[in-house]
Amino acid sequence: MNELERDYNYCHNIMKTHSKTFSYAFDFLDIRRKKAVWAIYAACRIIDDSVDRYKNLEKLDEIASDLDTIYGNHIRSYQSDASIMNALNDTLNTYAIPQNPFKSLIQYVKGDLDLKIIQTDSDLYDYCYGVAGTVGELLTPILAASNENNFEQAKDAAIALGKAMQITNILRDVGEDFQNGRIYLSEEKLAQYQVELHSTYYEGVNSDYIELWESYATEAVGLYNIALNGINYFDEDVRYIIELATTTYREILEEVRKSNYTLRKKVFVSKLKKIKIHRDISAKYKRSETL
Repeated sequence: MNELERDYNYCHNIMKTHSKTFSYAFDFLDIRRKKAVWAIYAACRIIDDSVDRYKNLEKLDEIASDLDTIYGNHIRSYQSDASIMNALNDTLNTYAIPQNPFKSLIQYVKGDLDLKIIQTDSDLYDYCYGVAGTVGELLTPILAASNENNFEQAKDAAIALGKAMQITNILRDVGEDFQNGRIYLSEEKLAQYQVELHSTYYEGVNSDYIELWESYATEAVGLYNIALNGINYFDEDVRYIIELATTTYREILEEVRKSNYTLRKKVFVSKLKKIKIHRDISAKYKRSETL
């Protein structure tokens, strides 16, 4: 195994560690696309971790500098994670990944350092674009590489999927985020439904909280549907993957419901459920191919 292969495997391990559901779906891609997704995901992950985990703007600035180096074709020693940057640089030699979504991601992640309260739903959805819709935007050149005529439509669908996944993450992690001093549900929506998260966390979920939660779940499902409705804008051989990722991630919402909307534990989609979803979607695409 050469150094570049080790770098890609390193990126893959980051993806498997931090997003089992996302990794599960995209592991069905062909190896060339799969490695590119690993590199993009790992780069986005260290951007997020620089603030969310380490609360270190210097780390974030080092990553931004390395991205400028790569996109400017001024390769020298990297300041951040050399393995990720090597894999990303190789990916950029194959796919025309734009830099602007990385810049937007860095901007929103930097703002997350001081984030305590999100005022409005509009602010929340802007945030969801900044930290997750951008990831969809970065992946579009990989997933719609041979579909240039519909590239913009594919990008819109990928952004919608990223935003839906982020809303889903927020709805899954309300309790964990509250413990960490962060509230991503908008102040506007909390007031509308008369929900106070302190009492919800310590005294238990009530009908007002469930109605609020479901209002956001409805928004997420609408975005998942936009992604599914745009599935034909992606390359034919990855449409199955898009549907698998969408369906598997959307299932997290059902798992939260099954756990009675608890704020006290993090829920997951079981391996058995993932296998069932995979089997059902495989059968669907097999039938469509024989029509």
